[in-house]
Amino acid sequence: LFQPCQKMDCLSLELVASLAGHQDRVWSVAWSPKGDFLASCSGDKTVRIWTRRAGATSPPAAAAPSAATITGNDSVNPTTCAGSNTIIGAQQQWYCCAILDQCHSRTIRNIAWSPNGKALATASFDATVAIWELAGSVWEQVAELEGHENEVKCVTWNPDGRLIATCGRDRSVWIWESLPGREFECVDVKQGHTQDVKAVRWHPAGELLVSASYDDTIKLWNYDGDEWVCSQTLGGCGPGSGHSSTVWDVSWDPDGQRLASCSDDLTIKLWESRAAGAAPGPGRLAVSGGSGGYGGGGGLVPSRPDLRCGTTLSGYHGRTIFSLDWGPTGLIASGDGEDCICVFGQGDPEMARVVLRASEEEARQGPAGTNTSSVSCDGGDERRGGGGGSGGGDTTEVDPDDGSGASGPDADAGVSALRDDGKERLGKGSTGLRPGQEGQPWGLWTRVQSAHDADVNCVRWNPAHPRLLASCSDDRLVKLWWLR
Repeated sequence: LFQPCQKMDCLSLELVASLAGHQDRVWSVAWSPKGDFLASCSGDKTVRIWTRRAGATSPPAAAAPSAATITGNDSVNPTTCAGSNTIIGAQQQWYCCAILDQCHSRTIRNIAWSPNGKALATASFDATVAIWELAGSVWEQVAELEGHENEVKCVTWNPDGRLIATCGRDRSVWIWESLPGREFECVDVKQGHTQDVKAVRWHPAGELLVSASYDDTIKLWNYDGDEWVCSQTLGGCGPGSGHSSTVWDVSWDPDGQRLASCSDDLTIKLWESRAAGAAPGPGRLAVSGGSGGYGGGGGLVPSRPDLRCGTTLSGYHGRTIFSLDWGPTGLIASGDGEDCICVFGQGDPEMARVVLRASEEEARQGPAGTNTSSVSCDGGDERRGGGGGSGGGDTTEVDPDDGSGASGPDADAGVSALRDDGKERLGKGSTGLRPGQEGQPWGLWTRVQSAHDADVNCVRWNPAHPRLLASCSDDRLVKLWWLR
């Protein structure tokens, strides 16, 4: 039985920054593949792209006003917080470096970076998906995907950048192929769901597409050489077999062996291959299928998925869980309609705290260029009336940057040139930092109550700095959190 840590020196999510600028609720956030840019989209029909720069006093100069303009109006100045005694390394600031607008006529519901970070896809309630590329210092819309009958809820690129999947209120999942000359062709439309499709996600190897729906089910899609076919449906077959209400989001674990889902039924379910066996999970875990976690004995084969619910996390959220993300460290973050963010892990959180502290100390004593800074910032409707207002953030000492100076998206290549071996990416793994203990029961490691002033619509871990978490909300803010 693992309860959230109560001691002052235990795990926590500490606020790094509150990024203000959107004029309506913020629906989604997405990190670029290198983790150096964060994109956010809103009911104000814009996308904002955020980044940081050491020692900067103002963002880059403005770009051409006819496209997405580089802006200097939303810079956030670094300061120490009330409880911070020192600043380690170069001070940094977060700022909005670009605003993408004048494209969609309604709410932008979701955004996705291409695997090489050179393009963005935006999904809107106006029934279209726009493709953007960065040319010099200007983001340009280079394509528009049309076909959905109404609101598009989610968009996602496959790992090699060759395919895009979209889904929407019209109950359909569309699969698009990128062609030379920045052209896109719809290669399949799937109508397997009976209600709105809320989310689509590709397996890390790129051979499997997952969709989650208002019809309480999750569907897994494979290409059979002729078309995409539903190879498995999770849920919808009686009590105990899946979620009992809308499935809002899904996320694969870093190794592509397990799938997490969250729902209006206030639970998070972890799905694993039936070939994987493990001991039952004790304590607060409500277990379905007799497994408390992924174990040895087999693994997921993306071309032949055979998943079952191995673990159900319940009793931690009081209202609808709108978003979750299974991060590079193996931890799961979730956000809900109770304005709360939770982080779940496997095993003993005290042991995880030791691992994180050791990692932090190693970063402090590392070579020049590895630095930690302290930052302080002030800052379509699917469900209910809009939240307003802005919020302030107080903060703390945070976030090491490895000093590699990762550059921004490169505009030299077109969308059709996006090629990357998804299987190779999966094989390499994403990080060496794994504070959890595989095969151990899951538990709540930390919670931020009132993380926002309204619904938490999206949470996403940074792929390069895996202890950095972004969240967004109906309160119009994007917030950044550091796990320590």
